[in-house]
Amino acid sequence: MATVGELVARGAHHGLRMMGPRAEDGPEVREIATVGDLSSVGSPGVGALVVLLASVLRRVEPYELDVAVRRSAQRGHAGLILVGAEQVPVTAARIAERAELPLLSVPAEADVNELIVWLNRTVRGGTSDTIARAEAVLDVLARAQADPDATDTSDDGGVAALLHAAGDALGRPLEFRGGAGRLGPVEGPTDPGAVLVGDRVVGVVRCAAPDRAADLVIPSVAAAVGRLVRRILERRFAPSQTRSELLAQIVVAEPTHLVGLTEQARSIGLPIDSTHIAFWLDLRPRHSGGGEAPIAERRRLLSGAEMICLEIMHPSGTWWHVVRVGGSLLLLASDDDGGDGRLLIEAARPEVELAVARLVTDAHAVVHIGMGTDQRGLGGIRQSSVEARSAAELALRTGREGRITVMDTTGLRRVLADLHASPLSRRVMDELLAPIDALDPARAGTAVRTLTAYLDHQCSPKHTGAALHLHPNAVTYRIQRITERLGVDLADPDVRLGLHLACRMRGLLES
Repeated sequence: MATVGELVARGAHHGLRMMGPRAEDGPEVREIATVGDLSSVGSPGVGALVVLLASVLRRVEPYELDVAVRRSAQRGHAGLILVGAEQVPVTAARIAERAELPLLSVPAEADVNELIVWLNRTVRGGTSDTIARAEAVLDVLARAQADPDATDTSDDGGVAALLHAAGDALGRPLEFRGGAGRLGPVEGPTDPGAVLVGDRVVGVVRCAAPDRAADLVIPSVAAAVGRLVRRILERRFAPSQTRSELLAQIVVAEPTHLVGLTEQARSIGLPIDSTHIAFWLDLRPRHSGGGEAPIAERRRLLSGAEMICLEIMHPSGTWWHVVRVGGSLLLLASDDDGGDGRLLIEAARPEVELAVARLVTDAHAVVHIGMGTDQRGLGGIRQSSVEARSAAELALRTGREGRITVMDTTGLRRVLADLHASPLSRRVMDELLAPIDALDPARAGTAVRTLTAYLDHQCSPKHTGAALHLHPNAVTYRIQRITERLGVDLADPDVRLGLHLACRMRGLLES
């Protein structure tokens, strides 16, 4: 059987409240009795919780209510529920206090029939009680879903308020912790209490004590909490994501278009005149099956990875932006004081490494990371991003998973990376080597390596042969076949320069 205190705790959704005296739990309730006139107050048995209807209370004088309270106390009732009463006469309150008789009330507009059905189910316990409490929690969630702004008034987005209301309806405290905390392990997305944002577990909802009704409703409560947490994160990161949209345009824009983006960048607070370092993250699901992972799976990974990076880098002392570019993430670190790029690198690299570790463990991602050089200004954002992207492609091709790959310090790879980033440059270079690429892969690879070595050694068959472990005559024969296939004359310096750049660009990605 339930006590009066438990009924008040569970009945908040019906407007049930304690008027006095405020005992911790109060007596146990054996039955629910509805009274249509004051003369019948003494009729219900010991332990009854008596409901005095609003129609009765509207016709009584204060002294009559005093008499009713005294009879109820003498009969040993568990309490009186006064429908529509905001307060009771002082004399009646004193009588109830001396007799330790709980006085409760519900608003006049409450559905009394529904309240009585709920009270009976709760008092009887068993399956009826379980269903009644579960329904009460679902009602709380439905109201919160219908009016989300009503709970979204605090720093936690209304999570605590929602759990408090649901716990009152359930009659058991509900708690939320980010991660497992002290409430026991989280089993992942299949845990009934797991709170998901997208496909990522961000916490868990638990009931403080074992309870069948709680088992029924906790998945729904966790889903509602997940919606609130998503709203919190979206609101927190909205300014960063707005700037990220413009950064995505800057990264893919041709140099001639950067001038028009400068004022837009300044107007939304981008530190464009600062020092910048870009990190490019190529993300792929750790796909167990053969072939490429489905597009939908890659999109889910990208969305979850963006949120992980924002959570790590948003509170950081470094000015970070997380930008989606195609199927990859660009992490841009800026020093708005225009400080030393080396200090920025020292601050930024550990945070990127932490983010990568989280992506591998939490998102089960395969990550290849490229880092650009420190650059200044709006053009520097693009330059460092281009370098980082090329370094990430190099990491992918050479199997450097989970480790930051950097561009060389000579500057040559940066030039080649910039050429490779331009669609026009790539098309021109690919067209130069297209006749060789038409061969089978093994012969094409041999031809490109031979031509590269030949041009590296100033077209010397002797030095090329030494580098490739070939006789000079074999080098001459190969070069003759290559130039015939390409239809070029290596005596022309422009032809040599174009082919050398094309071969070096190919080598950048295949080294």
